[in-house]
Amino acid sequence: MSDALSDEFFAEVGDKYYPQVLEGLEKLGAGEVGPGIEILARPLHTIKGVTGFMPGFEAASHLTHKVESFLKKLQAETLPHSADNISLAAYGVNSVFAAIEQIRDQGAPDQGEIDAVCQVLEAAAGGTQADKKGGSAVCVVKEQAPEGAVLRAVCARLHAKPQTDQIVAAILALPQTSPVILDLSAVKSCGSAVWEDLAGLAGMWTIRVRGLSGAARETFYAWDFDAVFPLEQETPISLGAPDAAETAGGAR
Repeated sequence: MSDALSDEFFAEVGDKYYPQVLEGLEKLGAGEVGPGIEILARPLHTIKGVTGFMPGFEAASHLTHKVESFLKKLQAETLPHSADNISLAAYGVNSVFAAIEQIRDQGAPDQGEIDAVCQVLEAAAGGTQADKKGGSAVCVVKEQAPEGAVLRAVCARLHAKPQTDQIVAAILALPQTSPVILDLSAVKSCGSAVWEDLAGLAGMWTIRVRGLSGAARETFYAWDFDAVFPLEQETPISLGAPDAAETAGGAR
């Protein structure tokens, strides 16, 4: 995409807004949540406003609005300043810049990625009916592979206790001689409590993890669960950023 207005906007994003966002994310990662969000709010608010009236940028504006709303709830402390929520906030900010890069390079953002990020943010903020029901829907599917039993998570957000109980029950139903592969390719965010519950089974079953990305991967490493669960990963993924956002928002 190239015209005078969009070219000027892309230049502003790279030269002005992105450095501000890096500063805000650095403070957020250091535990300075209030100051970090205050810095992030200025460029994000401008990006939301500008993209809102530019043809072809509407999806980026909608995503930025969702990220702003999540940050405001963190700032007001209506959401706890947990490691999961901080990681998810950084993931959302990174996704905004990934969407802008996609518009610049491809002419349009990946709507599927945007919808997934918005869904995860809404669920974390208590805004979806599925989350309010406590994760009672089926969230894990068992498959058999030559390397062992594969438990594939089919929910984008893995935090609720009933979801963890489903995974634990699936593992308990397997013989201890059976290797277990936990596939989280579809999961965008995974709480530390999930890993804590599964850690109690790690001494009896060999549990390997595959498909970690984004906020789920960051939580996994932030809490040192890689020392408990061997990680299977076909291709390296930058810690703390979704694949498409590596160049736009990989810094924390």
